[in-house]
Amino acid sequence: MSYRFFPPGNMNRSSILVCPFFNRNVTPWLMAVCAAVCLMTVAAQCQIEGFTEPYRQIDLSTEEAGAIAVMPIEEGQFVAEDEVICELDKSLQEIQVELAKQRAESKGQVWTSEQSLQQRQTVNDRIRLLQQTGNATESELLRSQMELSIAKGKVLVAKEEAAIRDIEYRQALLQLERRRIRAPFAGIVSKVHRKQGEFVSTLQPEVITLIQVDKLLAKFNVPSSQVDQFQPGAEFELTLSNGDKVNATVYRVAVNTDAQSGTVEIKLLINNADNRIRAGELLNLNI
Repeated sequence: MSYRFFPPGNMNRSSILVCPFFNRNVTPWLMAVCAAVCLMTVAAQCQIEGFTEPYRQIDLSTEEAGAIAVMPIEEGQFVAEDEVICELDKSLQEIQVELAKQRAESKGQVWTSEQSLQQRQTVNDRIRLLQQTGNATESELLRSQMELSIAKGKVLVAKEEAAIRDIEYRQALLQLERRRIRAPFAGIVSKVHRKQGEFVSTLQPEVITLIQVDKLLAKFNVPSSQVDQFQPGAEFELTLSNGDKVNATVYRVAVNTDAQSGTVEIKLLINNADNRIRAGELLNLNI
């Protein structure tokens, strides 16, 4: 490597010195300048190696236990948000839903109590009129009012029980729905833990591993002396292993410095809507 310098004074371009690095024929101050320029060039081209990881990764599981009745998902398959991943056996839950629905739709008890209330109200009104004309005693009126109050209470009880049956029906529907395991976000199935016919227990509830890769996180360990330039939202250029360039923005900066390496972990967010970058790929950060 060599560098060209224009010495001070009135020397013309023919007086330019060609300085090979640490050439003994040049003066010491020119050697120092050559070394400084070399170091500045290396520093300007500093690259830090890192790797990509999924924006989100979860082991999708269920709180329910049972045999897997339907499992249409395979590894590497893309699934949409809220798509059914698998279904556990639900024959018992379907019967419970039918029973709860029948009970919720039953209105006989409410209707009977309301009819009884109307009759008690009519009787009470007549006894009140008779009592005013002296044809009914005070005790007869009191007894009628007590029976009317009891009838009103039965109507309230019947309506409360109907509301409870409606809640039980919705609970049965929820328990049935929980037999269907859905994707919480759109992503790719990276691993299938259970197959159709296998039993899922509360001790081993994992069904699949789901990753989101339409966005990726690039993870780097940056010297703590340079971490100030990584402010949230700041944009940097990354170089992929195949030489392609991609822009990324600062997503997260760790709050602590690693004592052994003196570096700080940072994560940059990459837009990967076209899925051209795979999770786990090596790449370089140019700083």
